[in-house]
Amino acid sequence: MRLYPYGLKLNPYPSSPTPSYSDCQILGGMTHKDAREAIVTCISDLFAKVNGSNPTDKDFRLITMIQDVGSGKTHLAYHIKSMPDLTEKTVTSYVDLSQVSPRDIHNIYDSVLGGFSHDDIEGLRRNILYFLCNKADNNGSSVRKALNYGFIDSLSGNKNLKRRAEEILQGKQKLNFEHVPKLLASDFSDIEIEIIKSLIEDRLSNDVSKIRSLEGVINSLRAIADMNLKLLDKITIFQFDEFDSKTETLEFIKAIINAHIPSSILMLILTPSSYEEIKKGNPSVFDRMEKANYKIDLAGSNTFGELKDIISEYLRHYDNNKQFSPDLESDLGSKIKLLYDEFPDFRNVRSMLNIFYHSTEEASKRGSFVIDESIIDDTIKNIYPGSKIRGSLMNVPLSDFIQIKKCVNNMEAIEPNVREAVRNLLTLTNHEGYVNELNYDNLVGEGIDLTYNDSYGSKIAVSVVMEDEPSKTQAQISSASKSLNIVDKLVVLTSSNIRTFGGPSRNGNNNATVVNMDNAKIVDLIYFNNKYKKQEILNDDLERAITLARSIKLC
Repeated sequence: MRLYPYGLKLNPYPSSPTPSYSDCQILGGMTHKDAREAIVTCISDLFAKVNGSNPTDKDFRLITMIQDVGSGKTHLAYHIKSMPDLTEKTVTSYVDLSQVSPRDIHNIYDSVLGGFSHDDIEGLRRNILYFLCNKADNNGSSVRKALNYGFIDSLSGNKNLKRRAEEILQGKQKLNFEHVPKLLASDFSDIEIEIIKSLIEDRLSNDVSKIRSLEGVINSLRAIADMNLKLLDKITIFQFDEFDSKTETLEFIKAIINAHIPSSILMLILTPSSYEEIKKGNPSVFDRMEKANYKIDLAGSNTFGELKDIISEYLRHYDNNKQFSPDLESDLGSKIKLLYDEFPDFRNVRSMLNIFYHSTEEASKRGSFVIDESIIDDTIKNIYPGSKIRGSLMNVPLSDFIQIKKCVNNMEAIEPNVREAVRNLLTLTNHEGYVNELNYDNLVGEGIDLTYNDSYGSKIAVSVVMEDEPSKTQAQISSASKSLNIVDKLVVLTSSNIRTFGGPSRNGNNNATVVNMDNAKIVDLIYFNNKYKKQEILNDDLERAITLARSIKLC
């Protein structure tokens, strides 16, 4: 049997750009978990208030959920809809407004109906028929007629009415609706009875066109929410994802908010840009959204800590044999941190999950128990061609970058490598005609590593200073600066932002150039040097090397 890393039997990460209900059973990240708790509190409070009572327009709640694309808003909405504890209390309709076109009242209403789960619709149909069966004690004749319960059937009394109800649900029998309105009149409104008829006859969506106005749609939604409470003992949640500033959408949502549909929650899911557009385009709707009972802001969901917890949560969820140890989690976290630091474009939930889905597949193909740097590197090359380490000019592979960066923090140890890399880089640029007359031996002063003439004939001195202590760095740079009286220009490559001291150069200009060597430049130099010594500088690498030389002011 094919195994996945960390002893898993399947790839735990979602494989599609948009979440599925099964994927959304898992929720990581404290920002998302805190948001979930706020929403669960809202649901529980409303459910406790309306349970066993007659709800009023005060029993309506509004929740807004705001953050950028790829921050996990849809994932959280699906998670809320599918939570086992909440499905006992709620019936949820999820609508992706980006899929609704044109945005007229019929299409939006049809999408709301389609947003309810099959189980919720079937539960409503079943409980309607059971409700009719329970009327048999006082209205036996009418109930039996409604259920097409004939003379032969009646010989068994009323004990098989629910069996007949199941046959109607299965399409084996039909409900005689002529007798139903009278049975339901004392418990349901006329519009609710019409919806019940459409439900039982399994043509609810087909009757959408019968509604002629926005008011009619709102009345229907009110009726559905009331039926959910009466028949299922559940409150209703209307989730609208990709909520935006389109006129039709705003009119519809404004009507729902104004209606205060009892025993229901309206959840609006949108981006900050859409929120700002609504503020500018429709202050009335914006004002209502500002007064939401719960304003869920997922800001911070793309921080390193959040992404690390989300990635790890998928592994924890499927780690039945507890092989994903704290040490392995820490090791994986270091790789996530590197991706986060060096690839800003990947700093969102969607991109990170995509990388780790493909990395997990690649690890399985290789038979690797862990996801290592080379696997992540190959994954990025395959699914994000053209991506490179932030600030890297040499297109350093991720695996090489990690190995080199481990040494970069020790500047004293790295200085000889940088010095050698600079010499080899200048040798290459000399060979390509960008600089002339390299001199490694006849140096012009203390602290000078080499001199050369640029393409214009100016004499350049180079000093590599990678000390960790500022005082030592300053002393080395001061010594090197004394060469300015016999060269035209001094280039100081240092890991510190320190100005140089000394007099003017021999051409009369105070022409010392200090180049701050951040980690990216140092890694580039060492990577170049490794390839140069192996004689692997070819084609594009040659052009990148010249660009690197220019970036540190060597030519």
